[in-house]
Amino acid sequence: MNLPESFPEAARWNIDKLISDINAVRSKYKKGEITEVHKDYLYGALVGYSPKDISHKLGLHGDGKGVRAAFSKDINPCIRELLDYPKELDKSMNWQRTLVLLEKAGYKLPFSSPDYPDDSVTKIKLDSDNPSVNDLQNILAKIQEMTQDKSIEIRDIRTGCIELVLSGSSEGLKRLESLVQSGELKELNGVRIISADSAVEPSRVVRLSNWFDNLVESGWQTLEQVLNPRQLQFEIIRNGDISKGKLIDRTMLDDGFAVVLTLKQERLANDSFDIVLRLYSTPEKNHLPSGIKMRMFYRDSNNNEVGTDIKAGSSDEWIKLNFTGKSGDEFAVEIVKGDISVIDRFVI
Repeated sequence: MNLPESFPEAARWNIDKLISDINAVRSKYKKGEITEVHKDYLYGALVGYSPKDISHKLGLHGDGKGVRAAFSKDINPCIRELLDYPKELDKSMNWQRTLVLLEKAGYKLPFSSPDYPDDSVTKIKLDSDNPSVNDLQNILAKIQEMTQDKSIEIRDIRTGCIELVLSGSSEGLKRLESLVQSGELKELNGVRIISADSAVEPSRVVRLSNWFDNLVESGWQTLEQVLNPRQLQFEIIRNGDISKGKLIDRTMLDDGFAVVLTLKQERLANDSFDIVLRLYSTPEKNHLPSGIKMRMFYRDSNNNEVGTDIKAGSSDEWIKLNFTGKSGDEFAVEIVKGDISVIDRFVI
């Protein structure tokens, strides 16, 4: 399968089978195989582009009439026959409905979950067995001061000789390890440091049930902190709903874009929750980076996995995905732009 750069998302479809089946229909009526140009048009339609947008992406002139004519004459009749699509039902073939039917017919490849990357951390052992909350706050403040890195945080505390598992920027963590190993940093808040070593830990999971107890992971903020008043109008919050937002700055583009991910959870009956995910531009921008995608992978209590995605157009201010899950279900959200991918994992 040789996909054009303009429509890489078409790889989500079983292109080889679809084209082979289309050509088989054409052969039945003694017509030749569809051309490479027709294949390009088909790739664009499969990822949701209109004839006009397909023309623009392929660098063609006009308003898409040529693409529309090619579908009407050479592609749609074959797909209509493949899907047993009643001609009298929709003479023009609604492509959104056609995509659903193509997926049901098995032409869309199954969603596969991404590999969750491990997180780089620093494990620092302290000669103490029961530090207070105030002690830990002072220790973290001292670490942030010494490393000049406010992003460092305590992500886990392990008993015995107390071991703090710290996450943060790679530069800040390396600076901390260097300070300890050189002897420049020997104690924290009066507690002797035994060792500080780099390690990797499984990527952190956000436990959404904690949000109802006002226990929110670092990086997640109130909507008022991450959205502007215009964007807040799209967030419908009812009594009992919990909503938070997070700036995703690893998706910064050459033109200075970043994005904001928001998550709303609403309690339903029978221990179920409605989850609404939105991806916004940052408050100072009017639209999302064109082509940025939000993908959602969901695994229920029976270990069944489903996935869906949505892509921003050239003028979208936000895009949205939502689903209903039960307490204990797992899901992941991946933000993709070009070669950049950021994944957050959640447990309801």
